[in-house]
Amino acid sequence: MKRISLWVLVFAIFHNLSAQVEFKSSGLLVGINQKSELVKLVNLSTGTNYVPAGKPGYLVRVKNTDNEILLPIGFKLSKDVLTFTFVGTTELRIKATESADHIRFEVIRVTNPAKIACILWGPFNTTIYETIGEVVGVVRDKDFAIGIQALNPKTIGGKLTNDAGATAGFAGINGSTATKEEFGSALQAFCMNHALSRQLDVPGFMNCPIPGLEGYTLEGTAIALFGTSPGSVLQHIGSISRTESLPYPEIDGQWIRTSPERGRPYLITEFTEENFDEMLNLTERLGFYCIYHEGPFETWGHFSLLKDEFPHGRAGMKACVDKAAAKNIRVGVHTLTNFITTNDPFVTTNENIGLMAAGTSLLSEMADSSTTTLVVDDTLFFAPKSNLNAVLIGNEIIRYQDVTREKPYTLQNCIRGAYGTKAVPHAKGEEALKLMDHGYNTFFPGWKMQDQMIQNLVDFFNETGVSQLDFDGHEGALYTGYGDYGTNYYAYEFLKKVNHTVINGSSIINHFYWHNNSYINWGEPWYASFRESQSEHRFSLQPFFDRNYMPHMLGWFLVTPNTTVEDIEWMMSVAAGYNAGYALVMSHDAFKTNPDIDRIIETIVRWEEAKKLGIFSEAQVVKLKDPKNDFHLEKVADREWTLQNFDKYRLEHAKQSKQPGEPVFSKWEFENTSEAQPVHLHLQVTGEGSEVENIEIDVDNYFKIYIPATIKKGESLVWDGSQRVNHYNKKGKLIKSIAVANSLPDLKKGPHSIKIQAAKMEGDEPVIEGVVKLKGSLESISL
Repeated sequence: MKRISLWVLVFAIFHNLSAQVEFKSSGLLVGINQKSELVKLVNLSTGTNYVPAGKPGYLVRVKNTDNEILLPIGFKLSKDVLTFTFVGTTELRIKATESADHIRFEVIRVTNPAKIACILWGPFNTTIYETIGEVVGVVRDKDFAIGIQALNPKTIGGKLTNDAGATAGFAGINGSTATKEEFGSALQAFCMNHALSRQLDVPGFMNCPIPGLEGYTLEGTAIALFGTSPGSVLQHIGSISRTESLPYPEIDGQWIRTSPERGRPYLITEFTEENFDEMLNLTERLGFYCIYHEGPFETWGHFSLLKDEFPHGRAGMKACVDKAAAKNIRVGVHTLTNFITTNDPFVTTNENIGLMAAGTSLLSEMADSSTTTLVVDDTLFFAPKSNLNAVLIGNEIIRYQDVTREKPYTLQNCIRGAYGTKAVPHAKGEEALKLMDHGYNTFFPGWKMQDQMIQNLVDFFNETGVSQLDFDGHEGALYTGYGDYGTNYYAYEFLKKVNHTVINGSSIINHFYWHNNSYINWGEPWYASFRESQSEHRFSLQPFFDRNYMPHMLGWFLVTPNTTVEDIEWMMSVAAGYNAGYALVMSHDAFKTNPDIDRIIETIVRWEEAKKLGIFSEAQVVKLKDPKNDFHLEKVADREWTLQNFDKYRLEHAKQSKQPGEPVFSKWEFENTSEAQPVHLHLQVTGEGSEVENIEIDVDNYFKIYIPATIKKGESLVWDGSQRVNHYNKKGKLIKSIAVANSLPDLKKGPHSIKIQAAKMEGDEPVIEGVVKLKGSLESISL
């Protein structure tokens, strides 16, 4: 009997080692062997296996608390449950479920979870390389698409690259749910064991103690794998979302990912109860779907409204929302996700006990309520300076200037009872918490306080009916130490508790949040002129949106009292090329004082109509996408337009060294290909620390003007041939209008020349960069 049993065991082991299990959806077959290797990703329509030869990938692996990546050493299959055993008596039971749309894998049992730091799904290796949707988790070519979907907030799409489990990072775009590999591509996800207490680095703070989350388990982490035709991916993900109860926000009964409302432009302004009717009317004239307040809150945390702007508080905001709703317009508000201002009750009252601490120490000596020095046991968390240098002892917040580096470790020049808290005596041995803070002079909530903060924001939205929000500063949730789970949790909990649909964007994007997200609108207007602020960033993002099935957005554009129709038309032409939305930032003052505001509104409305109708040819779209080009669109009749192209000639005048008496100028030849027209010349100074004085411009060897001004790096001059030249700062704000002697006659059709020189050019390689812009070809468009 013993001999027979041994042969039975040998046969069972041999059979187990050669075993392979297969699971199917309507489009994909997945094959997994006993080593957890993924050996088949088969397109059931063609029979093609997309697993690269010799690079099979895995269904599941684990990372243990000793920082080792472990592969299974044992495998069992019972009905639809796969059991994988790992070194250290760790065992994972994974339930596999087949459906028409996808194959679902869920961890239903974990033994010895205290030994597991992370469960790793994948990588699922494929030979597909043409298009890699790094955030959405889909790879595709012309024939087939293979995708992965994380099925809950704790299942993180991406590669594990740090102990916190953060993939979105602080740069916005670096998704890794799908990645390009030498053999093609890979899909992957993971689940951190946030039940374990750890020490982690967060920005500005080292070795922060991160407590384990009560009630958190590895059980329940789950993924879906699917395969489909490239044109059916969105439909497929939508079906998975409904089946698996993933976020599925709808507008007017249609999923946000396919809704025509996605990616529409909106107005950002600082409306008040008093001027709301006026700004709402502007929103309606523009044809925008939302008026979005750039900062209505007096505090972040409890979200009290600014009293001067909203004297009736939330009732006043609700009245604004109701007025907008009557015109089918949304109202949005702006805040920073989990940033807490120092005037909020989370700071100023006894609620502050829940603020996030970077670390703690104990008081080595008692302290009365007036002492300005505090002695602590160690300086690990107190020596590194932070933005607010704040310590919480009991409910008192104390700010300090510095700490001694030798015993007794003393916090020096303390300000007691900071931020409205009460200075009280403290006993030896009391805990001193170094509060985690940010450069915006804000604090962060601990996990439990964050739940209350989310509820406070939910209450504001439910009471007022506000229905748009950007999770700006979404990366602040990473300060909790729980990685992408922290960012997923904040948005997911907020959006599911609000009693109406909230259109939302974010400062970062990751795989699971993609389901909640409506748009991403990166690109800010504060850093340079209208056309130049973050321009490279804005346009480099557009292929990212395509890869990840997201609406094209161009970012924020600032309308000032000096913004020109020409700049607006440039913005609108690029938006039309990409079929992109944007945010128009316009203060009430700019609306009232910009002399061209009516023409600006008319220009936006005209281009938006053309964009919505899709009037442009493929060749025109290519030209419109190029931010170096300029256009003017006119509507000449119903369903008939003209598109004016502009010829642009670029010139450059650098500092020169020539013989005494020899003219120091640069000359360019250009041609007017259209009818007689005014010249349009734009000059800008470049070069670190550069200054240029008294520029001289000579046109066609007969007309000369002098510009008696000093132009610094980034500043510009704009001349339309008239008797005035406008001088702008580097952000596009008008410095002054400079009178010149005469106006230049219109340039006739044919060749022309221009010379430029300056009396003085100083700095590191100063250069005057110029553009001559003239009307070119005129194209007629009919529908």
